[in-house]
Amino acid sequence: MVNHEVHDKYVVEMKPLRAATTCKGQAKGRGLTLAHRQGPCSPLAANRQSRDSKLIFLRDQSRVNSMNIPGQSRALPNGDYGEHAQMPIHRGSPGTSEFVVTVGVGTPKIDLPLIFDTGSDVTWTKCKPCPSCSGQQGPLFEPSDSTTFSRPACTSSECTYSIDYADGSHSNGYYVQDLLTLTPEYQFKDFIFGCSQSYSDDFGTTAGVLGLGQGDTTLISRIESEFSNIFCYCIPGSESSSGYLLFGLEALSNCQTDNITPLIIDDRNPSYYFVNLLGITLGNQKFSLSSESSPPRTIIDSGTTFTRLPPSIYKAVHAEFVKYMSAYPVADRLSTLDTCYDLRGQENVKLPKMILQFENTDVTLDPSAVVWRENDDAQVCLAFVPNPPNSERQDLVIIGNVQQRNLNILFNVQDKEFHFGRGACGN
Repeated sequence: MVNHEVHDKYVVEMKPLRAATTCKGQAKGRGLTLAHRQGPCSPLAANRQSRDSKLIFLRDQSRVNSMNIPGQSRALPNGDYGEHAQMPIHRGSPGTSEFVVTVGVGTPKIDLPLIFDTGSDVTWTKCKPCPSCSGQQGPLFEPSDSTTFSRPACTSSECTYSIDYADGSHSNGYYVQDLLTLTPEYQFKDFIFGCSQSYSDDFGTTAGVLGLGQGDTTLISRIESEFSNIFCYCIPGSESSSGYLLFGLEALSNCQTDNITPLIIDDRNPSYYFVNLLGITLGNQKFSLSSESSPPRTIIDSGTTFTRLPPSIYKAVHAEFVKYMSAYPVADRLSTLDTCYDLRGQENVKLPKMILQFENTDVTLDPSAVVWRENDDAQVCLAFVPNPPNSERQDLVIIGNVQQRNLNILFNVQDKEFHFGRGACGN
């Protein structure tokens, strides 16, 4: 799609949308390549299939259901990796995330495609010996084959872990420490991560999870001395382009802006990244969220696909979007997306511009972040979903990865700030 901004709207040139077969974009600088796991830029491309929207919708709803907010975490005490230690069960399901990065583990290095997840607080990979492990692209990590492998200090000799997620997915195994290679320039000795011996099917051909949430067990906390709890990513606007994941000074040099909003800490849910979303502008209409919750509870989450809104806010946004799209034929709903249009034969489509109004800054979304378009036809749907009315989380806002497309989002955990800017990961 070719996009042009005209005041309160985007003018989108509709081109035939076909399944991509080649990767158009590359990672930026020395960072990690961030790719859709079903796209041609993915390290899983050898075993990939065309995009299965039904599967994406199911994964997305499963993740949101498992984000049991508010909730009380059962986090481990600092440094406690003891036998049968239970990780918090309120975390989202990492198997639902649609994006992967490749990191190296051990000596000699084995490259592992891991699910990228800002809502998970532990990094783990499938490990040998594992008689039931199958389906992973590439070799399983064998700790005994690595010359830099060692056991971390534990409160028991076994040092086992068990992660049970609220949606039923799980990973069980033991903790190890070994050399972690993000890039040739960035290697970290004695990185502690989980070695999984049993896991649910949600993880597919990936090797495990790269946990970028907050907490003592996350990637960011374990390499804090080098990167000062700072990282940035850009999620591509299409499956045929790749994004990037940057750390430390490189993240600052590429992603630091004057568009800053505070990072809010929620002690009941310490792994998630909260912000204060004050309102939404669609076209020339503004909708306030200030009365929806006090304090507002908004999570920026890489693993959720579509943004969730309180029912009353969604109703208002939906009504305004319908007004803008009144010239186009209505199409059937698409799973959780209930506002869809048939744009076959249309050349230039006008879509309302959307702005998220955070505390202290406004962020204009990319045109690809407002609607969801199917690969095989011209069905276009508003890419937002209402929370269930009268539910415990009806006033929760989750900013999903569709709405984060083509944005640089800088997580400065050290200074408790988010920075937003226009990304460089293509359309």
